[in-house]
This record gives sequence, structure tokens and C-alpha cells, in this order.
Amino acid sequence: MTKLTVGQLADAAGVTPNAVRFYERYGVITGHRSSGNARRFDPDAICRIRLALAAQRVGITLKDSAAILADIPPMSPDLDRWTSAGAELVRIGRARVSQLQATVEQLSTLDFLGQPQPAAGRPRS
Repeated sequence: MTKLTVGQLADAAGVTPNAVRFYERYGVITGHRSSGNARRFDPDAICRIRLALAAQRVGITLKDSAAILADIPPMSPDLDRWTSAGAELVRIGRARVSQLQATVEQLSTLDFLGQPQPAAGRPRS
């Protein structure tokens, strides 16, 4: 099986070599040392990085992406696991988009400028 160098993985995933190391640090991908002590990655690291990148664009943290992708063994051909991980990222992304839409709506109506509610037990002045 072909192993990718940091540079090869970066090129294939559309990120910088520093980003590859960053994703590894967060547990999105896992590298292995070659006999020459260089980092090597399985080809499925490309997909893992691309999924994490897409998830980041809707506000999903790398920690959350790593936790979801951790359920997929390296080089797993199990399409159901990949589909399940993708569906979970979509679910979280949709919830995040919904939260953002509610916030934008609140901003557009200026509701957030309304009178603050008194703390429990404190009379209003």
C-alpha cells in the first residue's frame, strides 16, 4: 500500500504541510514513521482532511471532526462507516447553520437591544 509524505498529502488534500501537521495534532489524521523517520500517511488521510475542512467551514471544530472520524479505522472500505460519519457532520453542520440563522435574524430585528430582563429576585428600577 502506498504511503504519502506530508507534502504529497498536503498537495492531494489542498492544504499546506503545516496544516497536515495541525490535523495530525488534533487527531483528524494519524501518521506513522518510516524507517528513515519521516512521517507517512495512509491515502484515506486525504478524505479525512477534506471532510474536516468542509466541517470547519460551517463551524464544526477539529476536535468534533476528529471524534467522529475516530470511529473509522484507517483504510476502512466500510462505506457505511464513512456515510455515517458524513451524516453526523451534516447533522452538526445543519444545527450550527440553524443557530447562525437565528442569530442573524436576531441581529436584523435588533431584538438583542431590548430591555434586559431583571435577575431573579431583583426588582426593576
